[in-house]
Order: sequence, then structure tokens, then C-alpha cells
Amino acid sequence: MLVFSYDYFPGGSFEVISELQQNTVVDMLVVGGETVDEISQPDEWSGYVIRYDMENDEAAGVTTFLFTRSEDLSVDDSESLGEDAQMFSPALNLLAADLD
Repeated sequence: MLVFSYDYFPGGSFEVISELQQNTVVDMLVVGGETVDEISQPDEWSGYVIRYDMENDEAAGVTTFLFTRSEDLSVDDSESLGEDAQMFSPALNLLAADLD
């Protein structure tokens, strides 16, 4: 799963608010209309709007985007981000992390 580096909160619990339309996902995963080396087929990815729901934490209420390639999420699903992440795409400022 991919998240923007500035909205990655290790171990953060979140709720899926909505699923993005496929054309929006593709637009978000390209730079200047061109694919990046790490994502040659942006249409293979799904995108979601998520909201962190951790109480008493700086991430509480932060709303952002999450992208998955093999994991299907649904609106109202609750998940948690893994504690570790690696830079996935510097051009897109995306980190790769697992779900806990």
C-alpha cells in the first residue's frame, strides 16, 4: 500500500471514507502526464480517501489518500498502518507500508 510521506503516521489507525474513481487514481500516480519508473501501470492501482482516527494524537482527523494494488478496501473499513515504511517513489513522494 502507498501513502504520501507527509501523511504517514506509523501504526496509525484509519477509516476508509471513500474510493477514488479510476481516472483520478491514474491522474494522481503520474507526473506531468508521464508514468514514473515505479508505477508503469497506474490503472492497476486503487485509491481511497482515508481519515486517521487515533485519539489524542497529532494524526487524529487528518484526511489523506491511500493507494493499493492487491488489497481491496471498502468504505467504513478500519485498518492500521504498519510501523515500517520505505520510500517507494521519490517523484510522487510516496511511501510503501503494510497494513497491520
